[in-house]
This record gives sequence, structure tokens and C-alpha cells, in this order.
Amino acid sequence: MRKLLSKVLVLTAMTAIFLTATAAAAEIGSGVIDADSLRVRSEPSTSSSTVTFLSDGTKVKVLEALDGWYQISWSSYTGYVSADYLSYTPASTPAAAPAAQSIAETPAPAAASPASAAGKTGVITGSEVNFRSAPSTDAGILASLAEGAQIAISSVDNGWCKASCNGQEGYVSAEYVAVDGIPLVDPKGLITGSCVNIRSAPSTDASILGKVYAGKLVDLISLQNDWYAINYNGSTGYISSDYLKVYTGSAASGAGASIVETAMSYLGTPYSYGGASPKGFDCSGFTMYVFSLFGYSLPHSATSQWNSSGTYVERSDLQPGDLVLFCDPSRSGGKACSHVGIYIGDNNFVHASSGSSGKYVRTSSLNESYYSGYYVGAKRVA
Repeated sequence: MRKLLSKVLVLTAMTAIFLTATAAAAEIGSGVIDADSLRVRSEPSTSSSTVTFLSDGTKVKVLEALDGWYQISWSSYTGYVSADYLSYTPASTPAAAPAAQSIAETPAPAAASPASAAGKTGVITGSEVNFRSAPSTDAGILASLAEGAQIAISSVDNGWCKASCNGQEGYVSAEYVAVDGIPLVDPKGLITGSCVNIRSAPSTDASILGKVYAGKLVDLISLQNDWYAINYNGSTGYISSDYLKVYTGSAASGAGASIVETAMSYLGTPYSYGGASPKGFDCSGFTMYVFSLFGYSLPHSATSQWNSSGTYVERSDLQPGDLVLFCDPSRSGGKACSHVGIYIGDNNFVHASSGSSGKYVRTSSLNESYYSGYYVGAKRVA
């Protein structure tokens, strides 16, 4: 029995040494576990042995990005977790981006929208847009096109669409034309899902090249079978249209999108009553801190933020960056609100939670019975 115990202790020690040595590898970023009792594997495979289990919200170091897996380090453990269950944040330096998972390594999916518009139908996005005889604002006006009018595009060059409309050939400024709902000039998409996979091909079966978070703006290339080809940070990939909508400037303010991106960077930060710093937040301290980074001064109280901050927004008009507020009478002490968070799109919000599901900054759905039942309203600050 003693010999057997000695062997077990030796093996355990050797495993610990191996794991510790592996953990010393260079970090490429950090991550937050977003699944309960997630298995950490010894190899990037669901058939490999389990090293340990990590709970939802656990912060880890990311050492390497593979095809659909991350190598992570936590405490004395090192292993692999599925990319589907980890919210990844790359290191601040460009050189630290995960080379093994770089979207730039895949072929560009399609030419940018202006170049690929030839032969397609364009839709006029401005009101009373001039249809001219030549590609110049000095050229004669052949007709005035109403918003929603369709044109058959022959080519796009130097900011002008050569097109035909009602039997006439002429030119329209590309600034007022969209193809497949995507503007030809500065086409942007707004991420509406809380954590969205970027795929190598327009399919959920394709490998995951990276992740992007709610409120982020990405450059659009084209729309193919309900998938958007995107260009993000100089790389290309595909995002399902279920989690992205074309950004028109009215869908969400640029500040709102940036506020969401910043708020999401604090996922996993512990809840602390009265806290208003990255060391720990309570709900209104979290919103107060995030908005302060953009020059907005909010009071440290959910009720005060409801009463004195921003303008009221209907739930049907919510945009990323809006405050969403709730009132649980058992927690409000008779006040108007007991909780506040930041809407991130796709009916989800990010907040400093003190609930039983986890005391840390996390995302939740407005459709959850608790939040749906105690929803008070929303305010737009940015």
C-alpha cells in the first residue's frame, strides 16, 4: 500500500511540475469562462482526459489559440478549453494576437461591396437623389430618384455608380446606394450578439477564427446566404446575419457601441457592494465607471440614474449603450429601481450581478423571467 501511495505521489508531483512549466509559456491574452463546470482537457479534443473543472466567470490566462480551442492557464493547471465556452480578450500589443487563429490567414471571401456591385440591383438610400448624365456634380440632372428606387448597376468607380433606371443610363453618387442592404460607401455592421463567432466560411460547421463582442462595429464586405463577409482589424471572415445588423448611424451611436465594447472588457470582475472600480463593482458603480470613461457623469445609484440621467427609451427602441433598469421590491427599499445594466444588443445586457448565478460582471437576457418581470425601463445617455 505504501509503495502504491508513493507511486501516486510521484506521478502527481511530476504532473504538477509539467503543468507549472507549461503555464510559464507566453500569454497571448486573457479569457473568462462562460459555462458551468467546464472541463479543462489535457489535449485540444473532447476525447482527451480532464485536467480540472472551471466554473462560470473564472478568469484564465490564454497561452495559445488553436482551431476551435484555447490553451489556458489557471492556478497550477494548464490545459485546453473549447473556444465556444471562453470569452477571449487578446493582449494589448498587436504582436500578441493569436497567430494560430488569425483570420487573416484565410482567403478573402469576396471583393469589397463597391467592386462586387456590378451587375446587381442597387437601392437608393437618400431622398430625391440626382441621377446625372456624367459622374460629376456639375453634370446635367436626368431625373430625381426617390428613396427606395432601384437601379441596375453597371460599374462603380471613383465614388459613382454607372447605372440604368427607367430605360435611362446615368450616374448616381455611391454615397446614396446600397446593395443587399449594405451601403456602398463606408459599409459598417453592428454586432448584436453578446459573443459572436467569426467563421472561416458561411456555415456553423466552419472553423471558428475568432470572436467579437456586442456593440463592436465591423467593416462589411458582402451578404451571402444570410452570412455577412466582414473585414475586422484587417482580417476577413463570416458572421451570421442573426447576430449583426447594418449600421446606419441611427442604429446605435458610435459612443454607444464603444461603451458596450468597454463594458464587456470587464466581464468576470467581482461584485463588490459600493464598488466603482475595476477592483470590484456594484451595479450602479459599474455603469457609473464605464460611462465616466467617455466623459459622462452618472450618480452612484440605480434610482438616481433612472431619475436624472439621459432620456427615456422604449424597449422596442433599445440600442447598444442604453441603460436598462429594474426594480425588485424585495431589494429596492421602496425606491424606484434596484438594479441597472448596459444594453448590448440582441435582448442582452451586461451588468455587475450580485445574484445567485454569480457575483461578478456578466451578461444576462432581458427575457429571463426575473429581469423581464422587474424591468422598469431604459435611458439613453450617450
